[in-house]
Amino acid sequence: MARTLPLRVQPVDGEALDSWLEAIACRSRAPLTHVTEALGLSGPASRHSPVRPPWTIALADGEVEHLAMASENDRDMLLGMTLARWHGRAVFIDWDRRRVDKRRLWGRACGSRYCPECLRESGGRWQLSWRLSFTFACTRHHLLLVDACPSCGEIPRSRNSYSGTMPTLGVCPSKSRNAPAVRCGYNLCEAATPQLEADGPILLAQQQITGLVEGQAPNTTDFAGVYGSTPTPIARVLADLRTLASRVLAFAQDDDLARWGASDLVRRCNSYREAPLTTYRGRREAHTRGSWVAPTDAAATGLALTAALDSLNGAEPDTAIDRITWLTDRLQERGESAAHCDIDKWSAEISPDLVTIVLGAVHRSQGRRAVRLHYRTATGRPQRPAKGLDVPRARAQKMPASLWDNWTLQIMPLNAGGNLRWATVQQALAVSVLQVGAWINLPQARQLLGTALGRKTLSRTLETLHAHEASVEILRAVTMLADVLDQSGSPIDYERRREVFGRQRGFIDPEDWADIRRQAGPVHDAQAYVQQANRWIYQRLTGNPIRQFPPPSCPDPLDTARKYPQFIFELNPAEIEGLTRIGRQLLSAEGIVEPLTWEPDIPHAVAIDLRLPGVVRESIHYSKVHEVILQGALSASAVARKLKTSPAHVRCILDKQPLNRTSPVAQRNEKWRQLYLDGLSATQISQVAGGSSTSILKELRRMGVEIRSRAPERVYGHLIQEVIHRYSHLGESLQDIADTTGMCRATVRNILMREGVPRRPCGRRAQAI
Repeated sequence: MARTLPLRVQPVDGEALDSWLEAIACRSRAPLTHVTEALGLSGPASRHSPVRPPWTIALADGEVEHLAMASENDRDMLLGMTLARWHGRAVFIDWDRRRVDKRRLWGRACGSRYCPECLRESGGRWQLSWRLSFTFACTRHHLLLVDACPSCGEIPRSRNSYSGTMPTLGVCPSKSRNAPAVRCGYNLCEAATPQLEADGPILLAQQQITGLVEGQAPNTTDFAGVYGSTPTPIARVLADLRTLASRVLAFAQDDDLARWGASDLVRRCNSYREAPLTTYRGRREAHTRGSWVAPTDAAATGLALTAALDSLNGAEPDTAIDRITWLTDRLQERGESAAHCDIDKWSAEISPDLVTIVLGAVHRSQGRRAVRLHYRTATGRPQRPAKGLDVPRARAQKMPASLWDNWTLQIMPLNAGGNLRWATVQQALAVSVLQVGAWINLPQARQLLGTALGRKTLSRTLETLHAHEASVEILRAVTMLADVLDQSGSPIDYERRREVFGRQRGFIDPEDWADIRRQAGPVHDAQAYVQQANRWIYQRLTGNPIRQFPPPSCPDPLDTARKYPQFIFELNPAEIEGLTRIGRQLLSAEGIVEPLTWEPDIPHAVAIDLRLPGVVRESIHYSKVHEVILQGALSASAVARKLKTSPAHVRCILDKQPLNRTSPVAQRNEKWRQLYLDGLSATQISQVAGGSSTSILKELRRMGVEIRSRAPERVYGHLIQEVIHRYSHLGESLQDIADTTGMCRATVRNILMREGVPRRPCGRRAQAI
């Protein structure tokens, strides 16, 4: 049974157990071995072993009871003086062997850094937190911790130096390897160390890490940009800090490190990085710089952890990705692979959240479009892609082969050119939606949607979109659309519709279409465009592009797919209502209880927050489109030029708000006809009644009005007689006349032909003798 001590020393706040035991031995003027035996502490290292005993790491149950009774201290307070207080948080302990796992969280099995000022003020008492690899600075005195004794170079408290002698506090007790009986005896309170700025990044990083280590809560929400709003275990955060810090030590350059520390600290860090790796006892081992080995230099540790903590401190995922991009750029410069499997190998403790943030940084600067969609790195929360085709197959069932008009309008650049065509972009974006968060290539996505768009055309269109300056916003919008479909679903089973209606050649009889157009009162022939009506129904039923509509058995050369945009531009509300009724009847005949068309709402994050290169459908009021049409615009392109938008935008507006142009157009056309029959030209009618001369002539031809031939312009009317005189009487050539009068040779010839002047025969003229 242990007895109570006659002389007692109260522990200093935050003191390590071995330091307190040495203070008791010094106060009692007794060897440390006698004090530990009196306190009920024993072990293989109690007398002659050079290895330090494991008491500061963890105490056995019997040791705690004896120590508490002998010193009359609280049991929990004594346990708080060992590294076991941070087990599972800042260190991991092997309880059977009472050792720190050096391969996890940069654990230190022995040795301690120290602050000279703290030692001077406390009389040589050592803080327990100095043993942690995550402690590199003193936040009280604003000093960088000292790693070793300046005299002998030994790391303090790495060996059992006071096994059988009375301790001396505040001095280096290390024994010389050449003369074991001689101790170093250097006063550690006089060690010199760099002063840190009070508001500098290294000291602020130490304060934040100390708050994580010393806090009471096991989890934290301080790093929402990386881990989200869910509380994250402290050990997980420290493990990611250690992983990033090891990459910083391996790949950071001087300019990078200068952002977080002064030049002298950077030089010291470089000296450590260039020196061969050694263990605490000086034996060289084949370690790789930046691996699991904890840095033995406080400057290198401080710079590396400060840089790593800065990367995790982003409040939003985009901010965290921006802060870590510099490190991924250094990886690329050194030729290091940054694929998902390679980042997983950085550490066995690396979290999936950190992997995805690193991938987001890699893909943002150098990643391909498909890879960014697979990993969802265009959004704030990247994820590991799902294997198999279950996710894209379920998504393909909810969406058409041509993306919805309103989504395409906002994603497709307004002034698109080159490879970007409306129908092609719609199909390319639909394929991209299937690639979000899943391992699926373009051929597999094309097969799931049933699109017939060529692979080269599809790839070229997607690469053109990816090369746009708003490519990140485009990828985000596509990813958000995939999330909307996965979460909210779709009331239409497009896969079933493609199977039921995809191969049908006709949906409406010519007689039914004639009745619909006759009831709508169209200006043009009611029998025209029956195949275009079939295409309209086909597109609404299947969601496929109209070019996939099977050709009719007896094709009409005047009823081609190229005229389909003009057809939907000219549709009246009554015609759209009749076609919609036919489409619903076809669904009912197949037992399908679904709306004819559907379009997912655009979230606020897409419509407002993202700076998409397209245009919002409501940006132009439909009344303005109707006004331009009634003024004489005969195509969506003409309206678009007038309103400075795209033809697709005009067609989408008319699809939601069609114009009943039967009566207004008929009255306008009749007015044009009367003015033309009264002798006005198309240009004069345009000035009087509005509309372009081209539109006026086109409508007059449709109404059967015979168009008068244009009178030739008499620009050179005053030179007609001179031309005739020079040609007939003076015998000048056409070229000579042109040079003299300032005309061209063709104009001279046309004047002679119009005036009926006989032409001279070709050939050389006879010379006068």
